[in-house]
Amino acid sequence: MQKAKLPSFIPPMMAKIAEEPFDSPDWIFEVKLDGYRGIAVFDAASKPHLWSRNGLSLEKKFSAVAKALANLKLRSTILDGEVVTVDENGIPRFQLLQRFQKQPTAPTLYYVFDVLWCDGEDITGKPIVERRRVLERIIKPKVGIQVGTYIESEGRALFDLIKQKGMEGIIAKRKVSIYRPGTRTSDWLKIKARLQQEFVVGGFTEGKGSRQRLGALLLCAYCNSKFHYFGHSGLSL
Repeated sequence: MQKAKLPSFIPPMMAKIAEEPFDSPDWIFEVKLDGYRGIAVFDAASKPHLWSRNGLSLEKKFSAVAKALANLKLRSTILDGEVVTVDENGIPRFQLLQRFQKQPTAPTLYYVFDVLWCDGEDITGKPIVERRRVLERIIKPKVGIQVGTYIESEGRALFDLIKQKGMEGIIAKRKVSIYRPGTRTSDWLKIKARLQQEFVVGGFTEGKGSRQRLGALLLCAYCNSKFHYFGHSGLSL
């Protein structure tokens, strides 16, 4: 049987938000990594290409990760993972990743948590637990590459642990879930341990003193279907 043509990019599957952690024998649970989503595509000659979730090349921005991927020597394979920068305790911190782009001071890693194609075969239609077994078979941890771990059933215990460490949250994945490219689905759930709120910039104030052009941003958000002003945030220019 002729194999399908390897796509040059696959948009990642995304998780919906859940409010509370839970336990279930039908789910696996992973740490939610605080970084940039990265789709790694290896062509038939083992050359890797690293793409953002929007299909933008990340190879120049994270050249050390691109070099580490090349050392895997995979062919016609597509991986899903996260580019992260870790602190002295090995915990991914997005602030460090933002600083890295201006002044590299901490190591970048590629945490792999899924495989979508393997050796020319599309395996997106297989359940996540089967894909994870394939992933663990084809990749062994190397410098710059880590295979993300997971636990079964006990989501609350993992949530409590990562909350103690000040990490972002957890991801719950239904064991029978297949990979649906570009889809946000309830088969994957993200449960945040750090409270966050997204705001819209509704305006700005005039600058004073050393801030001659801009003072502060006026932050707004929807609440009960109405647009409300929540406060202002100073600028660091």
